[in-house]
Amino acid sequence: MFDMQRHAFRSAVIIAVGPSLTPSLQWTNSTIPTVANVEQALGTVIRRRCADWEAIIRDPSSASALQEAKGNWEAVLIHIAKGVAPTIEAMSQAFETHILPLGSAHGTRKKAWRNWRTVLTWATARDALHRILPMDHQTLQAMVWEFTAMGGSRAVIRSILDAVIARHRDSGLSSPLAGPMEYTRFTKCIARLLGTQLPHKYPITREHVVRLLRLQPANLTSFRNKLAAVVMTVGCQRPSEAAAATSCDWWFDDDWQQGAVSFQGGATLNCSIRKQDQERKGHHMRFGRSVDPQLDLVYQMGLFMDLAGTRPRAGCTKRARPHAFCPVCPPLFPKLQNGPSGTSLVLHARPQPSPTLVSEMVTNALLEIGVNTAGFSGVSARMGGLTVAIEAGVPEHILWMQSGHAQDRAARRYVRLTNPDRLYDTWRAFSL
Repeated sequence: MFDMQRHAFRSAVIIAVGPSLTPSLQWTNSTIPTVANVEQALGTVIRRRCADWEAIIRDPSSASALQEAKGNWEAVLIHIAKGVAPTIEAMSQAFETHILPLGSAHGTRKKAWRNWRTVLTWATARDALHRILPMDHQTLQAMVWEFTAMGGSRAVIRSILDAVIARHRDSGLSSPLAGPMEYTRFTKCIARLLGTQLPHKYPITREHVVRLLRLQPANLTSFRNKLAAVVMTVGCQRPSEAAAATSCDWWFDDDWQQGAVSFQGGATLNCSIRKQDQERKGHHMRFGRSVDPQLDLVYQMGLFMDLAGTRPRAGCTKRARPHAFCPVCPPLFPKLQNGPSGTSLVLHARPQPSPTLVSEMVTNALLEIGVNTAGFSGVSARMGGLTVAIEAGVPEHILWMQSGHAQDRAARRYVRLTNPDRLYDTWRAFSL
């Protein structure tokens, strides 16, 4: 429907950069045409038309060396500090380079840069590079109008607006939406036009969990997949959190060893960092011992570790430094590959899985028990854990201790009641 507008827009970009640079253009696969290699393809045009081109083209998305340390920052900081002169200017520059970027998560900076590239692409096509930093209200409206006409979604356009605001903030400039309630009013009109219901996602149910635990896996991959689905559901985990977990984050009999003797056979899963916990204060999920041996998740996790060879390694410092990534222990749900014989499965050379792969583990596990996974994804595990607990009457303040939510409002949007009985409670209050 919007192909003609997009094609015309790409043509305008090609005309703007000229025939000499056109072969270097690399496009992303985003809905709104965006040049991926901005520095190489658009750098010449930007430098020629913008006096403050460095602020416009600066890429803040690279990870700080301290951020890449994943909590093991002390040695990295000492190494960096050795090369910094003891002057105000040098130390200030070192802070700005290595610490100041940590004010926002790495993923947030990458997203902002991706959307700012869209702004640069549009400004190149419309000869508006001199009007984007600072950006006036008229330019902003023109840009959003064209993005809407090219089929940009509400989420995409809002992300672009956030990128514009972030770029102005980082440059010490007032954004075009800085007035009282200006951002809210602007985004609301976009939402009223482009707002749509999201594709419905289904939660993993208790019945799914029981069937997964009873499933006899054909190989290590199948075993890993079903454990990932169950742990993420009972623990109300996000795929990114499960992907970051290492085997030494799974603490067998932790509460029992602390004196809670009734919890022998249980386990605690340490989460070093959650989406809303960038300070690494940590969070701990609990998993009990099942009455039915076939449903004992803790036992099955230990068995998988023995078969896959993922038990914590010698030299592990997780208990002493639970906030830091362990460099010696394998992932809790590792990537696997064929062994030398071609039939056995062993740990991958780079075993740490991505959040996308963990999401696939969940859907692949559901496929093995005969579930049509069209309405399921990695988020179905978190939705399922919260939903089962709410339907069972678990108090919200206790449930959030398992899920790690900071507030009730954020957690409630994950709940998808499978039993409508509780939806009738308000009606029952009228005793009709």
